Amino acid sequence: MMSSMFAFLVAIFLVNFFSLKMKIQPFMCLLVSALVYGCLTGMGPELIGHITTGMACLFSTLAIIIFSGSVIAEYLRDTCAVNRVVADLALLTRKRTMLASGFAGYLVSLPAMCCITSYLILEPVVKGLGEKAEGSGTRAQFAAAISSVVSFNLVYPSPVMIALTNAFDVPPVKALKIGVPLSLLILGMVLVYMRHIPLKDANIPVHEGPLPSRARSWTPLALPIFLILLGLLVPRAWFVGNVNVALFIGALLSVALSGSKSQEVMRRASTRAGIIIFDLCGAGAFGYVIGQSDLCEELTILLGPNVPVVVLPFLVAATLQLAQGSRVVTVVITAEIMKGYPLDGIEMIFLISAGAFVFSYVSDPYFWLVNKTTGGDLKETFRGYTVPLTLCGLVVFAAATFHLML
Repeated sequence: MMSSMFAFLVAIFLVNFFSLKMKIQPFMCLLVSALVYGCLTGMGPELIGHITTGMACLFSTLAIIIFSGSVIAEYLRDTCAVNRVVADLALLTRKRTMLASGFAGYLVSLPAMCCITSYLILEPVVKGLGEKAEGSGTRAQFAAAISSVVSFNLVYPSPVMIALTNAFDVPPVKALKIGVPLSLLILGMVLVYMRHIPLKDANIPVHEGPLPSRARSWTPLALPIFLILLGLLVPRAWFVGNVNVALFIGALLSVALSGSKSQEVMRRASTRAGIIIFDLCGAGAFGYVIGQSDLCEELTILLGPNVPVVVLPFLVAATLQLAQGSRVVTVVITAEIMKGYPLDGIEMIFLISAGAFVFSYVSDPYFWLVNKTTGGDLKETFRGYTVPLTLCGLVVFAAATFHLML
């Protein structure tokens, strides 16, 4: 039996090797890594039980949410409702392309339950919003990408925040009180940053053609958010305000509004949701197996005397984010590693979330998606994606540290 630390390094190497070199799906990579880690740390027949328990925990927590979010996202894309949403945001922001793109990414990421899905839906639209001036379209794409991660990492009920609030037993309303203003502050900083970086771009025409009505476009997006907030603020509305129920109502409405396209919307949504859920269940299995080992104790002994107590959760999450790229995998595994750590739950949530922002580079599939759609080189994508996300993480880390000092 080897040390948990060394076994963990071996497991992370396997995740990268299988995903980057052999192009194997994340679920299988994470499952293999969980098995290898468990065997190397001396686990016996209980290992399979730990794996299935970890998968079951993630599935029971996120299955309805991910499926419902995928249905809403497919409805927005298939009916061009997202074009209306972005056009309205452009009107509200007086056709400020960056501001409209940033708010679009921020908003659509919440019901879509996936920042990558949000970007895939928005990217053609925000690209079309670009004015006929050098750099505007590319900046709009980067703004949509970064802002989708901001709300995904900080605002309940994203999978990141659901996983963290459940892991540290923090009431969602408490996380919202910090997450919403902090995320809006960071969103403003991102938009300022985007205006001052040099980017190349081609001239892109603005989208033309009829748009769906505002009611059909906005209601599936806004209704679940309204119901969730209602449930948090009015205890008697707990049923419709439950995140599973609220998003499922939004999904049912999306199917109803899809009309003749409902079957196709459901088919594509089911495919996308299945891929996402399986990947998250793989993360749950790996994370739970790690949580049953003594990795946290080894990290505390190894780094405790040399690293301030507030830094370790952030550092573990940042290392995991650099190693494998998935934000949900990062927070799920870090939460399992850091259970029992001597900090309040609300600080742990935002320290780990901060780490999930930073060092998003070549191991992050979102990095390559943004690189491909913007048409830039690695240096430009690093400057427009990796750097602002890392700065976001440092701001969240500073805010969590300040909150701890109060």
